[in-house]
Amino acid sequence: MRLKSFYGPNLTEAMRAVREALGEDAIIVATRDDDMGGIRVTAAIDDVAPAAPTHAAKYSAPIDDGGSQAIEIIADALTRHQAPSHIAEKLLATATQFANDDPVLALGAAFDTHFRFQPIVDDKPEKQLILIGPPGVGKTLCIAKFATKATLSKRAVSVVSADIERAGGMEQLAAFTRLLKLNLIEIEDAHALRDVVSLRKDNLVYIDTPGRNPFDEQERHSLHELVKAVGGEATLVIPAGLDGSEAVDMANEFRKIGATRILFTRLEMTRRLGSMLRIAFDAHMPFANFSLSCKVTEPPQPMNPVALARLVLNRHEAAQEIKTAPKLSTR
Repeated sequence: MRLKSFYGPNLTEAMRAVREALGEDAIIVATRDDDMGGIRVTAAIDDVAPAAPTHAAKYSAPIDDGGSQAIEIIADALTRHQAPSHIAEKLLATATQFANDDPVLALGAAFDTHFRFQPIVDDKPEKQLILIGPPGVGKTLCIAKFATKATLSKRAVSVVSADIERAGGMEQLAAFTRLLKLNLIEIEDAHALRDVVSLRKDNLVYIDTPGRNPFDEQERHSLHELVKAVGGEATLVIPAGLDGSEAVDMANEFRKIGATRILFTRLEMTRRLGSMLRIAFDAHMPFANFSLSCKVTEPPQPMNPVALARLVLNRHEAAQEIKTAPKLSTR
């Protein structure tokens, strides 16, 4: 696939330049207003030979060879990950503007333009981190991961669980907190949670919640009360490999409950990240972190534009690079 950018004083002239240079089989990737005035059109075609110069050549602005190769790599990766067309077109059009020899930087710039990022990071820890989501998505494990990292960093940590209904839910988190020599605080309602947060003002407070069906009014209400008890903002936990349409509907409902960003889990078992891109884009929610392992000593990584570009462009190598990085010691 070759991509070129064409300029014209208006759309008709820009499209004439596309057709004369690439032929009728050219695929229009994107159109946008140009900084010089007029219209710029990005078009693609499979393996065409260079066209002879025409009177429209003065409107043509081909991407340099290095940039063209980078855009081709990005296009192939987005296709491989089954990125929705409305997202892929925006990413390709923006990446074309930043195209250089490094596809990671070009795609990272595109992600930075069209997505938002609000990671949970070490230098600015949340005073209270409450995780919400449907059942079985990894909330309890993520709480244990964050608590482990904070404890090994010598921070004052309090772990709270409202997951008192699920069989074995409390026992799973209790096993982790015992190893960390932390007291697990069990709460039954939003009033108790509010009191715990008030009493633990000097601690990092990590709050696990029961998995809830966001389409059930009663379950949605009970979860909303817990979120309001800690200030009205929560982090949504969702596996990366869910069906895109279903996950977007769920994310929109959790956003009404108070979710302000998304932590994606199970990336170690996910081979196509198109649905993850769709969830963040269509639900208008920032990326928070992503989890690549079920090991409690490997905390969720902060998501940023370059990290996301590496995951999309070189899925297996990026995962291996993160998993082979120096681990937290439990000694």
